[in-house]
Amino acid sequence: MRKIVGILASIGLAASANAALAEYPERAISVVVPFGAGGGTDVPARFFAAEMEKILGQNIVVSNVEGAGGTVGATQLSRADADGYSLGFLPVGTTTTQPHLKRTKYNADSWSPVCMVSQGPFYLVVKDDSPIKTLDDFIARAKGDGIKFAGAGPGSMAHVAQLTLGNKLGVDTQYIPTKGGGDIATEIDGGRADATAWFSDFDSKFGWRALAVMDSQRSAQHPDVPTFAELGYDTQVSVWFGFFAPAGTPQDIVGKLSDACAQAVETEAFKSNMAGANRLVRYMPRDEFTPFFKQAFDLNGQLLKEAGLIK
Repeated sequence: MRKIVGILASIGLAASANAALAEYPERAISVVVPFGAGGGTDVPARFFAAEMEKILGQNIVVSNVEGAGGTVGATQLSRADADGYSLGFLPVGTTTTQPHLKRTKYNADSWSPVCMVSQGPFYLVVKDDSPIKTLDDFIARAKGDGIKFAGAGPGSMAHVAQLTLGNKLGVDTQYIPTKGGGDIATEIDGGRADATAWFSDFDSKFGWRALAVMDSQRSAQHPDVPTFAELGYDTQVSVWFGFFAPAGTPQDIVGKLSDACAQAVETEAFKSNMAGANRLVRYMPRDEFTPFFKQAFDLNGQLLKEAGLIK
């Protein structure tokens, strides 16, 4: 009799769990964006949230929690209830470099990655009239007179790109830290820096020229730019954005969210909005995104350590 009762109890618990999943979400979902409204992370986050609302059938409230390279918002999210109602739209830097640099309260084990939403590879670029015409020229110059490489502050993704290139190409370059954006352009155009890592709008925005793209395949936006892989160097560096839940969120809910992501990124509205904002859509489900994220976390930590930025 006890065995029968036990079996019935197990069946009841399973049915209850399935019912809870079927009903999820039953109320509004909060999504943390760890940067300011209208910024580089906020814009795709809101495009994405708008589509996820339609698919999940509940309101999604996007909250901007700024500060310290995104770590204030990410820390807040990592401490939230792991119930599927507190989620985050987080970029690569906040999740894979800042924890090492700032010894944050969160790390790679603080998350249940849901999906990747967007990814844009870096291009190695130079001024249009630069005498550096090819990647071989870049390597020769680095081994000869030297290369000055401009980017945002220490530990930024441009800095990670510079460190990665040094490792893969077997060269040392001098890193010139700036406040980012226009300051990088000033250094390049003024001739005080030779190269930088930039996004796909390097030509339309600054009139620069790309030597190679840090990806495994050529970009449809710049089909004439070779990949590092083609040139003999397996080098991939990109800026990506992912959807995260706090660690401990039920995997059935994470799976349902990942499936919803797959639908959201395929909507015409999302693709059109992202194209208008010059952003590349790339979906990666949780089963692929989880190991990808953890590998990036470990790799970027090792690069920062080798550069002497962390102990």
